[in-house]
Amino acid sequence: MFEQSTLSNGPAGRRAWTTCFGITTQVAVVSLAMMAPMVWPQVLPTARLLETLTPPLPPAPPPQRLGSETRRMLSRPGAVRVALWPGPVVVPTHVPTGPIPVIEDEPTGPPNIGIPSGFGGPGTGVANSIVQTLANAASAAVPRIATPVTPTPAPAPVIHRYKEGGNVMLGAVLHRAEPPYPQIAKAARVSGSVELECVVGVDGHIQEVKVKGGNPLLIRAAVDAAWQGVYAPSKLNSVPIEIVTILTFTFKLN
Repeated sequence: MFEQSTLSNGPAGRRAWTTCFGITTQVAVVSLAMMAPMVWPQVLPTARLLETLTPPLPPAPPPQRLGSETRRMLSRPGAVRVALWPGPVVVPTHVPTGPIPVIEDEPTGPPNIGIPSGFGGPGTGVANSIVQTLANAASAAVPRIATPVTPTPAPAPVIHRYKEGGNVMLGAVLHRAEPPYPQIAKAARVSGSVELECVVGVDGHIQEVKVKGGNPLLIRAAVDAAWQGVYAPSKLNSVPIEIVTILTFTFKLN
């Protein structure tokens, strides 16, 4: 009886094909179960079940109120309105729907100069008074230096220069120096004339001297004598002018 209930009485070939078909069918079912979520992800279960299993978060604690010392610092006139939150940062309980107003503090005068923790409290007291008094005294003691104004120089008058001749005449000779005869020229028995082109300024003194001709042994003495000459100021239509004139110095042996 046991043999009939556990072993098949069919042929061996049919049993092999039946076993292969069963194994193939099971592999196909398992593969289909594994490939289905990859090909059709919409068949996967949603995450709502996980949400229902997650416990809700506890409510946020209410915002902490400012202490009396912080409120006193903010209510003091002229103090710097800065307060540090004493507790941890918390999430707000609600979000405002309307526009957020902008609060601007009106200026209450010059900022207080003090020490954060003085004798009379934060930002006030004897230390602030001393520092403020010293700052005021220092600002009053510094003298104001006026910026010097540099006067604008007057433009120099334009002086015209003319050559002597025609209506342009050299002024009268006030002083004419005679050049000494150079000793080297005497020893060399050299004589002759030296011609110089000179510029007489509006004050009658020689301004420029240029040699036009003459013996080199006689030029130095003639130039020195020309620089010593003084003439009356020359004018053209009552306007002082400079005159370019020719001066000639003659050297003769005795």
